[in-house]
Amino acid sequence: MGKEKIFKNIQENIAIENFRTVHKKHERTKKILQSTLTVMICCLSITGIVFAKDISTKLYDNFFMTGKGMETAMNEGYIENTDMEYENANTTVENTQTGEIIEDVETKVKVSEFVMDDFNLSISFDVELSEKAKEIVTADEIWKFNFSDLVISDENNVVLYCPTGVRYEEFSKEKNLGLNYNEAMDKNMYIGSGVNIIPVQREGNHVKVVYNIYTGGDSHYPKSKTLTVDMTKINISKNEGTSMGEEEIILTGDWQFDIAVPENMYNRQSVVYVQTDTSNEDYQVETATLYDTGMEITAKIKTEPKPQYPSFLEHDFYDSLSDDDPLKNVDILGYISWKERQTDAYKEYYRKAYELTDMTIYLTNENGKKFTLIQGPNENGSKAISEEGILTFKGMFDLTKYNETKKVIVHFEYKGQTEEVVLEKGDE
Repeated sequence: MGKEKIFKNIQENIAIENFRTVHKKHERTKKILQSTLTVMICCLSITGIVFAKDISTKLYDNFFMTGKGMETAMNEGYIENTDMEYENANTTVENTQTGEIIEDVETKVKVSEFVMDDFNLSISFDVELSEKAKEIVTADEIWKFNFSDLVISDENNVVLYCPTGVRYEEFSKEKNLGLNYNEAMDKNMYIGSGVNIIPVQREGNHVKVVYNIYTGGDSHYPKSKTLTVDMTKINISKNEGTSMGEEEIILTGDWQFDIAVPENMYNRQSVVYVQTDTSNEDYQVETATLYDTGMEITAKIKTEPKPQYPSFLEHDFYDSLSDDDPLKNVDILGYISWKERQTDAYKEYYRKAYELTDMTIYLTNENGKKFTLIQGPNENGSKAISEEGILTFKGMFDLTKYNETKKVIVHFEYKGQTEEVVLEKGDE
């Protein structure tokens, strides 16, 4: 089959599949919006604040929803209540759908509480809307709420959170840093962060929201002593079906303020553990580091070689294209990958690969207390297997410095077997 014929066949199928996908999404959206499950789905949105009108959104036991490790640390005092005053800004409120605009509206913003460690920056924002703003929106009408151009940086102009590369370059220009997005990433002046936004409270004129900001990959947050919050827009929607970035109400002002980081957070110290024994030499813990809010483990296990990915004509054709070939694009690759996943060959490959990575790991301390993987906003517990048969695991557990003992045991349940690796505190 010639190159153009393969492409034409793929292109036609993409068009058909796109139509089916759009139709299915439309039908699914209608069903969801007609269902009471809408409230639950909206409450768990990770792309914007969504308020459930009939459900209490008060969260306390696990206030930031970052897992038991963070909760333990907070209960031990690892949380900062700022007691700061509101930052007041003269704001313009615009309803972009109706064209209605109200000027000279006072809108106040402050940070109530926050927690910062090497991997998480969880902040509770309190926003106070003025009486004048009620002509366009009241707190109990709000379904979605986000700070669309929020930048959080520290005293060294390291950016811990920024929504886009374009926004970072605006920040860089304002601060005369002379760095573009890629240069800042390379110099660790811009930490690649994800965000999970959680509704907390709507009461009177107050809206309280939590930003769970977290690192990805091997990135760590610096030991910052001061955080600067900088934003000019608050995006609001009264429609539960609104997508992120399509909110109809925009508050434009200028909010910039500093937050002092307490010493126990900027002077945080980690504890390194080392492997001293294993029940099976095929099981090795390479790194083990204990933090205030969790324990990170990296382990390697010898197992069977990774199954060979099946060969597909259309994928081979795609791989043969040069990088500048116009046929090499995301739509084509997406369709090819989707089509492959429907085949028996792929399903068998996936089954074998899943079996080789299906493993449960947990920790116990010397007191016999069990600690499992942290369930929080960011992905946790990654597993990857090499062609040589080395299974690599990396994850954060809810064992914290407040539960530490001299020894920690890592328990592996894999292929019907249970193995243990003993860790001990390294030299301090």
